[in-house]
Amino acid sequence: MLLGSRAAATASLTRSRRIRGVSLIEVLISILLSAIGLLALAGANVASIRYSKMSQYKGTATSLIADLSERIRANKSGLASYALTDDFATQGAAMQVIVAAATTSGARNGTHNTNCETYAPANCTAAQLAAYDLANWRLLLWDQLPEGAAIVSVPVGTVGANVWVAWRDPAVADADENSTDSRNAALECPADLNLGVDKSVRCSFFRINL
Repeated sequence: MLLGSRAAATASLTRSRRIRGVSLIEVLISILLSAIGLLALAGANVASIRYSKMSQYKGTATSLIADLSERIRANKSGLASYALTDDFATQGAAMQVIVAAATTSGARNGTHNTNCETYAPANCTAAQLAAYDLANWRLLLWDQLPEGAAIVSVPVGTVGANVWVAWRDPAVADADENSTDSRNAALECPADLNLGVDKSVRCSFFRINL
């Protein structure tokens, strides 16, 4: 009888250990699943912030294009002078010089004819007014978008301009981008920007019709 009691006690202890072992595995699996869920949630949150910022940049670009289009429509005869073809690095270097000079002089001016300050047609030519408009618009572009730049193309025989607004977005993931050649082919960024393999620059295309 004593042997039977011992055997029953041993069996009960074994079953108890097995139950505790199963419970521990269930807890570990639950922790693992929770960790995977939290990581997925964190990734979704980061992506949401990134795309929200991208949407903000595109909205700012649209607002800046509205500003440029009004300037061009007010100076239609100077349309050809609004062309801008410098690449991304060249534009960035030029704007850094202007901003650095402003720190010393307090005046933020691009290269333009100061006679156009009053916007009086008698004081400057259409080409000079276009240069003045473009210089001031590029300052707005640089201030409102990270490393903001633009390509302005005025096709011969058309009454309007093609504009690509570009900015640097370090939050862009390489996985979200195609090759540079594919991106240029899709007109996200024009070849004139000379971006090379830099995938952190984003572009928006606009057409200004007069």
